[in-house]
Parts: sequence; structure tokens; C-alpha cells
Amino acid sequence: MDDDKSLGPVRLLRRLLAARRGDVRAMVDVYHLRGVLFFVLVFAATIVLPGLLLAYYGVAGIRAQQRAGAAEVERVATSAADNFQVGVEALFKGFEDGTLNRLKSGQSVTSGLRELSESLRVVFRYDGEGKLVFPRPPDDGEGLEDQELFFFAPWQAALHAERQGEFTRASTLFAQAAREARAPDLRGQAVYARANTAHRAGELYLAEQLYTEVLTGYAAVRDAYGFRLGDLARLKLGELRLARDPVSGEASVREHVEALLAEPWIIGRGGEAAVARRGIDLIAGRANPEWLGRARGRLEDRASQLFWAERLLPQLETLGAKGRLLPMAAGSFSYSRTEDALWATTWTSQDQYVLGLDLDAMWAQVGEIAVRAAGPESDVVAVVRGPDDGEPAAPLARRSLAPWFPGWSVGIYPRDAEALRQRQAEERQRGIGIILLSLTMIVVGTGLSARLVQRELQMARDKSDFAANVSHELRSPITQIRLKAEALQLGLAPDEASRERHYDVIVRESERLSRLVDNVLDFASIERGRKRYTFRPGDLGTIVARMVEAAMVAMETRGMDIQLTLPEDSPVVWHDTDAVSQVLTNLLSNAAKYGQEAGWIKVDVTSDSDEVRVAVSDGGIGISPEEQRQIFEQYYRSSDPLARRKKGTGIGLTIVKYIMEAHGGRVSVRSATGRGSTFTLHFPLRPPRPNA
Repeated sequence: MDDDKSLGPVRLLRRLLAARRGDVRAMVDVYHLRGVLFFVLVFAATIVLPGLLLAYYGVAGIRAQQRAGAAEVERVATSAADNFQVGVEALFKGFEDGTLNRLKSGQSVTSGLRELSESLRVVFRYDGEGKLVFPRPPDDGEGLEDQELFFFAPWQAALHAERQGEFTRASTLFAQAAREARAPDLRGQAVYARANTAHRAGELYLAEQLYTEVLTGYAAVRDAYGFRLGDLARLKLGELRLARDPVSGEASVREHVEALLAEPWIIGRGGEAAVARRGIDLIAGRANPEWLGRARGRLEDRASQLFWAERLLPQLETLGAKGRLLPMAAGSFSYSRTEDALWATTWTSQDQYVLGLDLDAMWAQVGEIAVRAAGPESDVVAVVRGPDDGEPAAPLARRSLAPWFPGWSVGIYPRDAEALRQRQAEERQRGIGIILLSLTMIVVGTGLSARLVQRELQMARDKSDFAANVSHELRSPITQIRLKAEALQLGLAPDEASRERHYDVIVRESERLSRLVDNVLDFASIERGRKRYTFRPGDLGTIVARMVEAAMVAMETRGMDIQLTLPEDSPVVWHDTDAVSQVLTNLLSNAAKYGQEAGWIKVDVTSDSDEVRVAVSDGGIGISPEEQRQIFEQYYRSSDPLARRKKGTGIGLTIVKYIMEAHGGRVSVRSATGRGSTFTLHFPLRPPRPNA
């Protein structure tokens, strides 16, 4: 350690340690401390510092991730709002372009409404003067027929006869009613009723004449249910022709259906639709399937328009000049809303078209666009709000629905704001938890490494002390043997008694030296894992008695009394004789060393059905509870000043513990400071594992 002279801190540390541990041990400690300090510096530079840097950048990364997550949600919201706006624009642009294309090409916009928009229900066409052209409104003078017919006696009698199945009499009474009717409308209904009676009575020629009379003279008359008599009569004539000539009859009915579908129907009058449907049903089995499909589609379209026209016309009338007759450039659209409809108004060069879209259906389409825009798995949701709806919170993004829905807008909100915040918090906590766990592991690793270094340092000190103690233990018997041998060699023993004492010392110290060497060699074998034992069954009491007897001479020289208690018959125990002898020798030696002041040692052998116990007791200085857990560790020496005055190697009890475990047993201790100690060997009755 001469090179430490140039190192001020090292030299200072050596001087401080030398004051407590001596110069030689201080040099050894400084040597080990230099290695420890180097290890600590390397550990800090390669593990602690990188760990702290990783923790710092980890926290920064978590914050950046949180900001990126929030920015991503806002980006998704903006994208969803843009997608929604594009979808709504595409919805209305497709509707507007389809309508204008039909108008420009001369096609009708009053049929095939679903092709223009799934929500389109009815189209109103006005001329330049604001008069409704399609569908036709009812004329002021066009209503149901005079109710006088229902109170006309011949009419009532004819109806009664018809119900009774007296068709000939009913036909005569309907003819009387026709002659006596004062109004042409009443007369036409009586003629049509007589034709139906003749038809049911089988007078087909008369029925055909009467239907022809109705068709030529009373075609525009409507009955009490809104049916035009001409439409009914023509359908009946077609039915009669179908019976005579199916081909011409089918052509006649089909022509009649085409005529009905081509002419404008009157709002509030459903007769034309009913007659057309009856005509289609009549020829369903004969007509061309393609024609039937088109006819039924046109019929349903016209009937639906008539239904919606009757329902929505009063709402349209409330708009007046503010909507329906609002002047605008041809080819442009304006939108307004009533309770049940969204109205799209456009002009051509001559006419104005007001297209009524079902508001509920339109909202459903807008809702589908909102769902598609946000996506079912997205963290955001689109919410449509009107001018009177409250705003629960500021949206992430907003888009107006004008000009289609003035005052309405769509807001993009978190689908579940609380769940989103909770998820972000969980991600933040997870990241921080991982960082804290890493730091904790670093701290724990540092602590464990420090303890390991401390343990290795202590181990180095213990090995150094062990070497010194072994040297001292060896020097003492060798010195005694040399002195006594030289005395005998030089003839310094004057008589035979003196020579005998010298021989006894030489033998005793040789045995002590042999035990010490055996312990050191056995401990070395144990450390290398090469120690093996040979187990044979035998009486354990015999070995205990022999070892106690061998120890009595040494005990007597120290003025100590040793007592042995053996059972009359002890069980057979599997054991290695030499190993058990070594264990007893170590325990008796310790008892003599630390219990000399008490002057006694007791050895008791007991047994039960499970084990044989050998207890070695003394009344010496005892062992503190804190040290009882450490006394079996290698190189351990008690910190008690009374115990440290006794020389020892620190491996005797370690060897005892190892040998007992190799026998499948154990060693226990019961002690109290100042009141002695009892070490008990527990030998199981079952055979131990070979070479355990």
C-alpha cells in the first residue's frame, strides 16, 4: 500500500481506520474500499444515471403523449365535422342535380321521387301566376253529390231489393229513380247502380248498354265515395270484355290504367288510385310482368304523393310568399321548414316546383351521415342541434347546416368524455407507474448492490480475521508441542512424572491441532460442495459417551465438571460416526470455552417416536437473541466483548449446521445473555438421503 502515500483522501481514510482496527487491517479495508468505490462509480455511471435520464425522458414522453392524444381527438373531431359537412352537401347536391337534370331534359319530376331522394314525398308544381297545377286541388264547385238521393224513396227501395237479392225488381226501381231524379248527377248514379244490378243478375247485354250510357253521359260525375262514374263504368266494360275476349279485354283495362296514371289526380280524391289498382289486379295474370311492375310502381308513387299532398299542403300554404312563391333565379334552390317537411323550392323559366321532403326521414339520413362521419369505433360523436337547443358544452368542432337547415348545426363531442378522461388518466398513471417501478427497481437494486458490496466487504474482513484466527489457533498448540518436545530433547524434565506431563501436553495439543486442521479442511470441502458422508445405522449414545469421555481429561484440567445423561435404550440412528464425533467435539469445545466460569457442562440424550435429541448445555456468557440468527453463518464472530476475548475461527457452528442438515436433521439453540446456552442436535429416525 505504499502507493497510497500520494493519495491524500486514501491516506486520511487509512489513518482514521487504523485508529480503530489497527494498521494492517486498515490497509486491508482501504484496499477493499477502493474496489468498492470503483464499483459504486461504475454502477452510478452505467445504471443510476441512465435510469434517471430515462425517467426524465419517460415523464416528458408521457406529457407529449397526452398532448398528442388530445390533439388526435381534436383532429378526429375536425375530420368528422368535415366528413359530415361533405356528406350533407353530397346528399343535397345529388338531390338538386337530379331534379335540375330532369327539368332541363324535359323529364317529369312528379314521378320516381325516390330516385331523387329517399326522403322526397311529394312535388307541387305552380304556374307563373302561383296557381297549383299538380297535384290538382279540388274545385270550389266540385264536391260530393247532392245527398237528396239517399232520401229518395225509389232509391231506398232499390237498395233494399238489391240487399234481398231481388236484382230484377231492384233494376226496375233504379230505372224509376233515374227517371224521377231532378239533377243529372243523381240520374247518372241511378243509371250506374242499375247497370251493376243488371250485371249481377246476369243481364250482361243490358249492363253493357247502361255502362256505355254512364261513360258517354255521366263520366265526370263523382259518387258519394269520390269515384268518377266514368272510371268505374270503363273498368266494368273492360271486365265484361275480359270474359268474352281476354286479349282485347286485357288491352282495354291496361289502356284505362295507363290513362288514369297519366292524368293529374285531385288532392283529397282517392278514387282514381283505387280504380287503377283494381284494374291492375284484374289483368295481373295476363299482362306483361314488366308492365305490371312499372304500373304498380307508378301507382304507389302517385298514391303516396296524393297522401302526402293532402297532409302537407296546409303546411305549405302557411309559408305563402315567404317560401312557396319566393322569386329566385332559375335553377337555384331555397329551403324552408314546417312541422313535418323540409321544402325545397326551385324555378324554371315558366313554373315553380316545391318539393316536400319528409322531415323525419331527412333527419334519419342526416343521422346516418353523422354516424358514418364519426365512425362507430371513434372517440367522438356528431350531435345535430337546432336553434332552440341548449349547448351542453363547447364542441370540439362545429359545422353549420345552412342553407338546408337554417339555424341548425352539427357539433362534434367526445363519445364519452368521462371515459376518455379516465382512459387518458389511466394511460398517464400506467406510464408514471412504469417509470416509478423502474426507479424503484433501480433504488432496490442499488440498495441490494450496496448490501452485497457491504456483505462482500464484511466477508473479506471475516476471511482476513479467519486467517488471522486460524494462524493464532495453529501457533498456540504448535508452540506448546515445540516447547515440550525441546524440553524432553534437552533433558529438562528431571523425573518421570515431569516427562509424563510433557508427553500429555504434546498429545493433548496434537489432538487440538488435529481438530483445528480437520475443521479447516472440512470447511473447505463444504465450501466447494465436495464433502460426502457415509451413513450407517447405529447407537448414537455410544458415540456421545465416547466423545464425552474423551473430553473429560481436558475439562478436568480446566476445573470443569461434565455430566452425561443417556437413556437405557435409545433408537437406532443412521449417521456418519466421524461427522457426529466432529459435531460433538465442536459443541463441547465451545461449551468449555464460553462456559468455563460456570464450571459445568451437561450432555443429555433423549428420544421419541420421531427423532433422537442430543443437548449440550453450559452456564456461560450466553448469546443475545439478535445474534442467535447469525451464529451459524460462516466466519461469524460475536460482537460481545466477553465472547471476542475467546479465540476462535468462526466456522465451528457452520460445520455443525451443515453436518446436521446432511443427516436430514437440524441444530437448534436456546440461550439467554449471562445464563448460558443449550445447543440441541435433532437426528431423525428415517435414513437420510445418500451424500446429502
